[in-house]
Amino acid sequence: MISPAQIKILKNSKNRGKFLIKPLSTGFGITLGNSLRRVLISYLEGYAIYYIMINGVKHEFSYIDGVIENLTEIILNLKQIRFKLKSKIYKKIPEQFTIFLTKKKAQITAGDLCGSITCFEVLNPNLLILNKELDTNLKITLGIKKGVGYIPVETTNNKIGKIPIDTIFSPIINVRLKVETCEVNNCYESDSLIIDIRTDGSITPKKALKKASSILIQHFTLFFNGKKTELKLPIKYTDYKERIKYLYMQKLLNCLKFAKIKTWADLVKVKNLGLASDSELASDSESESNFGGGDYGLDLSKYQIKISNKKKRIKTFREKMRKIVKLRNVIKRRKMTKTNETPK
Repeated sequence: MISPAQIKILKNSKNRGKFLIKPLSTGFGITLGNSLRRVLISYLEGYAIYYIMINGVKHEFSYIDGVIENLTEIILNLKQIRFKLKSKIYKKIPEQFTIFLTKKKAQITAGDLCGSITCFEVLNPNLLILNKELDTNLKITLGIKKGVGYIPVETTNNKIGKIPIDTIFSPIINVRLKVETCEVNNCYESDSLIIDIRTDGSITPKKALKKASSILIQHFTLFFNGKKTELKLPIKYTDYKERIKYLYMQKLLNCLKFAKIKTWADLVKVKNLGLASDSELASDSESESNFGGGDYGLDLSKYQIKISNKKKRIKTFREKMRKIVKLRNVIKRRKMTKTNETPK
């Protein structure tokens, strides 16, 4: 199995983002891509209009005096309006907004609603809603709420006078996937996944991808731990090297646990480990380590290692881990020298 080691941002803007994830094991491009695509489209939160009220109008097939469009066409235009909450300061957002269209204006666009809807920003203000006569005055009441996915009219229970609307809460417009092959150790059998995300502008593609991945992780931890847990180590796009280091340390500690190596004496019993290796460990400089620095990045709290709180035991444990990392580099150099010395 190959763990993905790199997330590269190919394109990043307010409403479009393109991300490259590689390397992946064969078949995991489709598996991972389809899971992320389904969560992105169906399970991200957003704001939308879910009902409309107009004075003198009782059902959605009515005609309005002085307005060219019928109510069905107006509803189809209202469904395309995209909202974004201006600030998180608002503790309680009203679900009903009343708009008075008294201006002598022939065309009413989504931008004309901004004066009455104060806590939301209309992302497409140039969207045409209706055409009316100059002397026609209208009183429109819109219901706006927060939701997830798509809710049809049949599932809503509204009072008389409220005309329900099929509601699309998802801020994602489209998600495209592309799976290609990539090179790993001179082999082109691994997958690379390209995700192209388009949003309505209420959320950035980078943030949307991060939310979708966190939703999947929270669901998979139910099977792993048997209880609901929060993600303690969120993956950052720029810190994938730290992610590799974390996974390597977890793998190294698991190997030691599987080999039943608990003390330094157990490690000395390892095959091909003699006095020469011990001298090389002593002379090996700290700068040659893969992790760099004096402590080799051994922040024990980050790797979730349960040890005693005594300072002496922590100190000896760190020293042993430094020697283990040095020993790994020694064995690696020996293998490289052997391969170079063998005749072709």
